Amino acid sequence: MRVFNIPPSAPFLRTLITALVDGELIAGFAPRRAPELLAQATLYLPTRRAMRLARETFLEVLGGDAAILPRIVALGDIDEDELAFAEQTAAIGGAATLELPPTLSELDRRLALAMLVGAWAKQLDPTDPLAAPLVVSSPASAIALATELARLMDDMATRDVDWKRLDGLVPDALDRYWQLTLDFLKIARDWWPRYLAEIGCIEPVVRHNRLLTAEMERLRAQPSGPVIAAGSTGSMPTTARFLAAIASLPQGAVVLPGLDTELDDDAWRQIGASSTRGDDANPAPPSSNHPQFALFQLLNTFGITRADVRPLGAAVYHARETLLSEALRPSSATAHWHHRLQQAEIAERIAAAMQTLTVIAADNAELEALAIAVAMRESYAQGRSAALVTPDRALARRVVAALGRWQLPFDDSGGDALVDTSVGVLARLAAEAASAGLEPATLLALLKHPLLRLGAAPGAWTSAIGALEIAVLRGTRPPPGSAGLAQALARLCSERDKLRRGEVSMLHRSELRAQLDDDAIETAQRLVTQLAAALAPLETLDGDQSHDLAELAKRHRAVLTALTTDAEGIAAAFDGLAGAALARAFDDMPAHSHVLARLRDYPEAFTTLYADRMVRRPEAVDAPLRIFGPLEARLTDCDRVILGGLVEGIWPPAPRVDPWLSRPMRHQLGLDLPERRIGLSAHDFAQLLGHDDVILTHAAKVGGAPAVTSRFLHRLKAVAGDQRWSAALGRGASYLSYAAALDRPAKVEPIGQPMPRPPRSARPLQLSVTAIEDWLRDPYTIYAKYILKLAPLDPVDMPLSAADRGSAIHAAIGEFTERFASALPDDGARVLREIGAKHFAPLMQQPEARALWWPRFLRIADWFLSWENERRGDIKAVLAEQSGRLKIPLSDGRHFVLTARADRIERRTDGSYALLDYKTGQPPSAKQVMMGLSPQLTLEAAILRDGGFEGIPAAATVSEFTYVRLSGNSPPGENKPIELKRGRGEPALTPDDAADQARAKLEWLVRKFDSDTVPYTSLDLPMWTSRYGSYDDLARIKEWAATSGDER
Repeated sequence: MRVFNIPPSAPFLRTLITALVDGELIAGFAPRRAPELLAQATLYLPTRRAMRLARETFLEVLGGDAAILPRIVALGDIDEDELAFAEQTAAIGGAATLELPPTLSELDRRLALAMLVGAWAKQLDPTDPLAAPLVVSSPASAIALATELARLMDDMATRDVDWKRLDGLVPDALDRYWQLTLDFLKIARDWWPRYLAEIGCIEPVVRHNRLLTAEMERLRAQPSGPVIAAGSTGSMPTTARFLAAIASLPQGAVVLPGLDTELDDDAWRQIGASSTRGDDANPAPPSSNHPQFALFQLLNTFGITRADVRPLGAAVYHARETLLSEALRPSSATAHWHHRLQQAEIAERIAAAMQTLTVIAADNAELEALAIAVAMRESYAQGRSAALVTPDRALARRVVAALGRWQLPFDDSGGDALVDTSVGVLARLAAEAASAGLEPATLLALLKHPLLRLGAAPGAWTSAIGALEIAVLRGTRPPPGSAGLAQALARLCSERDKLRRGEVSMLHRSELRAQLDDDAIETAQRLVTQLAAALAPLETLDGDQSHDLAELAKRHRAVLTALTTDAEGIAAAFDGLAGAALARAFDDMPAHSHVLARLRDYPEAFTTLYADRMVRRPEAVDAPLRIFGPLEARLTDCDRVILGGLVEGIWPPAPRVDPWLSRPMRHQLGLDLPERRIGLSAHDFAQLLGHDDVILTHAAKVGGAPAVTSRFLHRLKAVAGDQRWSAALGRGASYLSYAAALDRPAKVEPIGQPMPRPPRSARPLQLSVTAIEDWLRDPYTIYAKYILKLAPLDPVDMPLSAADRGSAIHAAIGEFTERFASALPDDGARVLREIGAKHFAPLMQQPEARALWWPRFLRIADWFLSWENERRGDIKAVLAEQSGRLKIPLSDGRHFVLTARADRIERRTDGSYALLDYKTGQPPSAKQVMMGLSPQLTLEAAILRDGGFEGIPAAATVSEFTYVRLSGNSPPGENKPIELKRGRGEPALTPDDAADQARAKLEWLVRKFDSDTVPYTSLDLPMWTSRYGSYDDLARIKEWAATSGDER
């Protein structure tokens, strides 16, 4: 039996191929001088990438541009090339093997299992908390359960475990949940085999095992030339038996990757001492988390020991093998560190191994990625190759982005999940928008997707999308669906027409939607028409009915085609690599899936069904910089290897939780334990650490949360010692310092407070009384709003705000007061409610308006009528919603105009006037009014005393300022007169005096800003304003306030 080992520090493929060509592997077979002999050989490698690299290495070793290569076949648990096996069986009469039943495609298999899972789950009680994990609440959950079940079925088939052994798990001794899972597994044990028999198919793993067995029998029965299997650990039983068969062939050889020959025999035995079960009914689990566990089992399958394994090629960095062996020795054998690490020879090797080892300990994943990119750029500048190996695709994407800033050539083998590509995101958005009634945020994301075409060129709908966004998608949510958008646009046109005619409208002239012109509205209406036609295949479905998933997918595809087809008839959704992958995903869907879903459940089902579909990028063969996952990196060789993302849960990965079988149950059945993934990950780590120039990286935080450093690093640190580890960290600190310096400016100068000084001609000459309050508190608001003409956008899908409620209440109360200014009606309650219903009508489509605000208005109406009846006794006349103006003369014959619209002006029996303002929120305090910080009522009084309100003579007397709070709570309303007290013991200021003072202050303010030199500064009175204003970001308050010592 020929079994060889290549140490981690030797280049695997080069060492293997050199030994094969020079006759070290197979006695009497040395094709260096006769390369044509290679055609007689067969070489089995674990991956297709290794196959390609082997072809290149053969040419390099043979020193030519062309050669007759051996038959190279992919082997193992990834990329099994079963066709290469099947073609050879005919030579030995293997027709029966070729007639093996086919397998279901992965999609068909999951859908069929999801159908069976859904049927079984119907017997569960949804209210049973123990059954909750198995309850199928949606098609997506059925598909997810089916995926986990398929994984268990593969495990059972891979380990040759008979489903009947489940009966030996003694259900009575198990928790009730596990009893339920055993009953659930009848799907795989009883129903699934019957289903496969009905359709004439077999399981993929079973078929692969049979093909591998057939190939093994062919090799035994009719050996033809040298057969070499290399690079596989034989972690699967069938693969292990196949490797044993090859090793036993007359011209066969097996080459192992990184067998640990440094580990002492006692520690070696502890790796698998408990893996032999014997008669023990409940044996201790094996050390499956050790990197050598798979090779330990493989040697047992071969029936040999480590001493029987021949070395192939010398360790290039023998010290690195010693470091790895000690750092990764079994946990039960780490007590030997006390005397092993004290030995001079061991300590010398470890010191030498640490010389070329670098550790980057970054604060976060962003800095880690940038430091990795710097290290890769350094290799590129030195003319050396470099590879980042990481299981963390998020880290890989960050490194790709960082390499892009220098436009360095690289090859990323990882690819992206289909659902995360541009076309995948578009597909998800289209399904979500159609199923959620065109919810505004999702619809906007869909409309602004770069692949949207709707029968036109790219970007042709940009202005229409902007108009639609302003018109109906910002602010409160429009009615659902395309019809709802059309209805909302029609209502907008109606309200805008009312505004133009001077009628009462729900729109205000200052709103952006009210300023849209006819052309903008028309383009938005055309967009809605096109959108409705594109989404019709899904939108027209009855949302309460269940439909076959295949039918939904068919309609989904039609929607994507309509959304992305341009003027030339090309559908962008199905163009390019990702588009082709999406088209294949739809093509793979059977005509009938037998999985039913309602439209609202389809988006999640679609995402779950295709979550594992990957889109691979074209390989850049000659790129000197590469990004690998641990699987793709096997048997590769680079000058510098960077192992990134070394934190727990990533490298090593978190043990997979089996929802069906507990750890003891898996152990009793002979299945792999969850920590087996850690052992496989550790072997990848050890193999990669064998390179000379290695950089290990980890971040203190990943995804914003603290991360735990990988156990592999902790073990290396324990063996290396603090001093050597600190030196490795010091070498890594240089990359971190470069990374931190990349975006650090040469000089940091704090920004000063903005001091905009527009010319006097640009400064406003007309403002309302409500704007004066902003002017006093925050002049920058006046600059942004009235000079720059910037208006804050409403949030997307905004809930009904206090402003909406206040506008409706103000309008209702104002109309009632105006209609019945002279006398109240006999049935005032009914009339006010009718008026209120008219003004609340546009809001009543929102549930909060119906459930909360309308009942509050009814309470306000009752209180208001009672208050009005009491109030009218001392009033001669009432003016409601009265407009007024006050002119302030400026130089050059110009005037500043102050405008107001008073909620209510009362003429009292003594000839004086009262000014009242309705507030649905908290009214200003008397102190704020007294100090002039809330000057609305005092400025309205100044306008009244100047004769600015029609029908009121100049020099009229104001006797009362009152805020009427209309909250609808308890009490529903409050009458809050303002007492203008100046201090203790001093008489209160009269409303007339307050009005005169407010006018004087306004005239001073107007004349002060009537100059090119006076700036509009931000937050002159911050203690009286809210912490954040609409223009705070524009004023960059957070930047200059921090340096000035202000807390805002």
